[in-house]
Amino acid sequence: MSHLFIAALIVLTVTGILLILVIMHNNQIKSGRNSMLSFFRDIASVNNLSFTGQEVLQAMALGLDGPNRQLVIVEEKNQTYDPQIIDLREVTACRIKKVYTAIHSNAYKRSRSEDYLRSIALELDLKGQTSPVVVFFYRNDQNSIHEIRELETRVRNWEKMLSKMLTA
Repeated sequence: MSHLFIAALIVLTVTGILLILVIMHNNQIKSGRNSMLSFFRDIASVNNLSFTGQEVLQAMALGLDGPNRQLVIVEEKNQTYDPQIIDLREVTACRIKKVYTAIHSNAYKRSRSEDYLRSIALELDLKGQTSPVVVFFYRNDQNSIHEIRELETRVRNWEKMLSKMLTA
């Protein structure tokens, strides 16, 4: 009987420790996101921008100031924030780019194309620059395969919205 009690006590202790670790990890993620959003708002304030549309992803925030035709991108890299302000008058093209890993014909018949998807990104070509600005919405090493549909819908909305602004 005492062995049963000790085993139950060990299980409860381990469960409690794991629960505390999960809560601490979630708080750390929430704190990091709040810090990024605060930095994002500060960038907008300093540059007199007012967002008519914004998107917050895992390690990035995207904001559009429609009247001023400015796009703000803040990306978290190694616990620092990398801001970019893009004048949409300098953007020549906007497109969605999907990158897949190598697909073998035998395996493809048994799998879905999502299993091979490496990334979904919004690419912006700028005047006078050879390489586009790339905004990743999905990366298979950071996101779940179950997020693909939602993130693909989001990137399509941004692509439509920005493309309309480029032709206006």
